[in-house]
Amino acid sequence: FTIPFAVLILRDAFKELPEEIEESALVDGCSRFQAFFRMALPLAAPALVSAGIICFSFAWNEFLFAFIMTYAKAAPMTVIIAGTQDTQGIQFWYVATRMLLAIVPPAVLALTVQKYIVRGLTFGAVKG
Repeated sequence: FTIPFAVLILRDAFKELPEEIEESALVDGCSRFQAFFRMALPLAAPALVSAGIICFSFAWNEFLFAFIMTYAKAAPMTVIIAGTQDTQGIQFWYVATRMLLAIVPPAVLALTVQKYIVRGLTFGAVKG
């Protein structure tokens, strides 16, 4: 599910880039490869970061696929949290600790690249 979503975001981002920028890079002596890496890629960086963050969060939260396809020793954090109980019942402090550990990496990542997320998601929304 994440690859088609990333393709849609990145397709729109690269489609919205003005062709004149690539043409001016070619006139200045860049090859197509250099024009892509020096001009188009930096301009599409917010969309790349947004697609990466969204794909990461989709993959991080994919519980059903992981629950069905994995075994106990290779289970991801979401499956481990769902199966947290012992002979005494559910230990809520233990579940809360694991949930906190599961939430921290995506939250830190999202806060780190917050400006790119908003800019990338609104990249092709407004024409003007």
